[in-house]
Amino acid sequence: MRTVTAPDGTEHTIRIEWIGNRLRRAPADLRRRMRATWRRSDALDVADGCMHLDDLLLGVLVLVGILLFVFVLAPTLFGLVEALVVVVLAAGIWALRVLFGRPWRVTVRGPADVLEAERLVVGWRRAHATMVDAADEVARSGTARLALHPGDGVLPGEPGSG
Repeated sequence: MRTVTAPDGTEHTIRIEWIGNRLRRAPADLRRRMRATWRRSDALDVADGCMHLDDLLLGVLVLVGILLFVFVLAPTLFGLVEALVVVVLAAGIWALRVLFGRPWRVTVRGPADVLEAERLVVGWRRAHATMVDAADEVARSGTARLALHPGDGVLPGEPGSG
């Protein structure tokens, strides 16, 4: 986000927004799920100060479960590490695709948050270049025309796309 002052003294805000905006809500969704999980786990408090047979049985079952986990999964640890590497590589490829191959919206908003101009651009570099050009245009003339850059593709739904 960039704030630019026009020659007439008005402030304009220029933003780059990813069109697929589900990631912006992800932290709040995670907090909401963690809060719900924490509330449910409060009912599992078994430390009431005395040992019963069911507590002992639970302890033995947990110990057996841990031992089975360690000895059954130890031979497959190499496979788990390999799977982890594949997941990390897939996440990296996904991140690169999101940053460099997805459409971004560059918006210019004037005083009172009024939308003045909007442009859909493919790729983070082109979106950033469009934002810089719009900021220069607003600082110079007070208005923003979001022009196409050489090499910009036409996005679906825009004039000339079909």
